[in-house]
Amino acid sequence: MATRVIMAGLSLAAAVTLATSAHASSVTTIWGNSASSGAPLLQEWDLSGNLLDTIHAPHGFNGRGVVQVGNILYYTSAGANGVYAYNFVTNTDLGTVFTVAGSSGLATMAWDGHAFYIGDYSGTNNVYKYSPTGTLLQTIPLSQCSSFCDGLEYANGHLVSNRYDGGAGGANTYDVYDLNGNLLQSALMTGHDSSGNTGIAFDGTDYYVSNIFHQSLSVYDSSGNYLHDITLQTGGNPTFVEDLSVNYTAVLTGVPEPGSWALMLLGVGSLGVSLRASRRKAALATTA
Repeated sequence: MATRVIMAGLSLAAAVTLATSAHASSVTTIWGNSASSGAPLLQEWDLSGNLLDTIHAPHGFNGRGVVQVGNILYYTSAGANGVYAYNFVTNTDLGTVFTVAGSSGLATMAWDGHAFYIGDYSGTNNVYKYSPTGTLLQTIPLSQCSSFCDGLEYANGHLVSNRYDGGAGGANTYDVYDLNGNLLQSALMTGHDSSGNTGIAFDGTDYYVSNIFHQSLSVYDSSGNYLHDITLQTGGNPTFVEDLSVNYTAVLTGVPEPGSWALMLLGVGSLGVSLRASRRKAALATTA
């Protein structure tokens, strides 16, 4: 009995791993969440800037953060403290995943395979680390962030953040921190477009930075050297991209998606219950 239960638990873990691996592929597209006077505007482009998809998100207003994990988009807005989810393949609204207590608005987002990193948009320099089920794990102040920072990414085990609201102040600077907020590298890169720079994404090789007022992305190598620009098709929408995300399952291979963690925890819990039950049966058989 115990052997069968252990094998069932291993099968569950293997299924989650295989499901994650099946999603992994090379990065070919990038998502953005745009500022607006209405609902967050989520758009997908290929890496030549061709528009592939447009979603007028059903929650929040004045879009900010976006994280793509497989078929799911997690997004935030400057005017609310909710983290929302949307399945862009089935066009299904998944509602509010959790809320960030004490914040009136949220900025950009990142995902490390286990937890979300969410920038505050309430006037602090804080980044909040949250579990997929909405547990606050850590509050991380960033020393170079002067409040309302709207560019944040997880890359190579570190956090990369800009210094201020990219819609004001000219070319932005992006610094590297460890996961506790200690500054590791000042000025990894400075925006190529002097009109303003916001969201940032990392595809495992290069960085993509939004040039918010010119509907374009600048691409930099991992050392922060400018490579080229990508002009974005807008589909007739007012596209002021505040955050960017590539598919994290393509960059962080072999890591379960947020929704899979709950399934794994359920499986581990069931494994423990079954093992305890089998031990009780064995003890009764011995004493009988």
